[in-house]
Amino acid sequence: ILSIYVLAQKEKIGKMIKRVANILLSERVCTKASNICTIAYNSFSNFIVGQFTDAMLLGLLCFIGMSIFRLPNATVISITIGITALFPIIGPFIGEIIGFVIIAITSPMKAIFFIVFILLLQLIDNNFIYPKIVGKSIGLPGILVLIAVIIGGKIGGALGILLGVPTVSAIYALFIEWLKHSEKIKQFEIACKTSNQE
Repeated sequence: ILSIYVLAQKEKIGKMIKRVANILLSERVCTKASNICTIAYNSFSNFIVGQFTDAMLLGLLCFIGMSIFRLPNATVISITIGITALFPIIGPFIGEIIGFVIIAITSPMKAIFFIVFILLLQLIDNNFIYPKIVGKSIGLPGILVLIAVIIGGKIGGALGILLGVPTVSAIYALFIEWLKHSEKIKQFEIACKTSNQE
C-alpha cells in the first residue's frame, strides 16, 4: 500500500526532494546527485522491463516446446512458467513443480520428460537469453549481467539477484560517464600542449 502511494505521488515527492536539496546543498552537488539518481532510476526501471520480457519469452518458448513434444496442458503450464520466472531463484522451481504435478496427473512419464525439457530450457535462458535481453535493456554487457547475478545471488540470495543487476548497471553507467569525461579532459590537455609547443 505504501509503494502504491509513493508511486502515485512520485513527481510531487521528487519535486519536494529537489527543493530541499537545492536549499541544503550546492548547485554542483545537486546536479551530480540528480544525475546519479536519474541513472539509478533508469537502470532499475529498464531492469524490470528486461526481467518481464525475459519471463514472457521463457513462457512462449515453453509453450512452443511443449506443443512440439505434445505435452498436456501446454497453455496453463507455460503461463505459470512465465509468471513464476518473474521471481528470481525460487520462481522457476515453483513453476517446474506446478507443471510437473499437472502433467503427472495424466502421465507420470511425460511429467519426467517435462522436468528434463524445462531444466534444459532454463539452462539456455539463464546463460544466453537472460544476459542478452536484460543486458540490452539496461545497457550492460551480457557477461556483466551474468557476473552480477552470480555475485548478487551469493551475497544476498534472491534479493541480491534482484538488486545486483540494476546496481551494477548504475555503477557501469557512472563509470562510462566518468571515462568519457576523463577522455575529453585528456584530449584537451594534449591539444593545449601541442598548441604551446607550436
